[in-house]
Amino acid sequence: AAAESEQGAAQPTNGDMDVHYSSKTSEWYTPPDILELATRVLGTIGLDPCSNSHDAPNVPAARHFTREDDGLAQSWQTNTLFMNPPYGSEIGAWVEKLAGEYEARQVRAAIALLPARTDTAWFRRLRDYPHCFVAGRLKFVSPDSGEVNPAPFPSMLVYLGPAPERFAQVFAAIGDIFVRWHVED
Repeated sequence: AAAESEQGAAQPTNGDMDVHYSSKTSEWYTPPDILELATRVLGTIGLDPCSNSHDAPNVPAARHFTREDDGLAQSWQTNTLFMNPPYGSEIGAWVEKLAGEYEARQVRAAIALLPARTDTAWFRRLRDYPHCFVAGRLKFVSPDSGEVNPAPFPSMLVYLGPAPERFAQVFAAIGDIFVRWHVED
């Protein structure tokens, strides 16, 4: 089987993995080990703007915006934020909101869990921030069955904040850390 990526190119898939390449569902829970590392960097998480629930959230944040709250329409003013946005066609809007809120100093520090799609405009929007490219495939938790499924794509975490060294120290345990090299003219 093949599904289309957000750029429209056919992607090879097999059966149950089709959903990762499509917008059939964009909700996959963040693995607990990633949340533990994020908490080590951020301390407490002030906001999860892409939460699954107010009552039983996957991300241990002080505040949660669910799909019904429309996190893109809300102010994200907070000290710390963790974001695992929907991976469908709307991912670019979430990345733009994250970068905009951070650059406007509405968010002091943030970590975003994203697919490592280096060929996208939204990736280029985050290129000046430290990245951890996860070695191997993350295992996401299915919201319906609780099953753990490896992603059919590589993942990365991006850090926006005042402590890039701390991010690098903590996340180096799961992947390589990259910072964009700036060449002077």
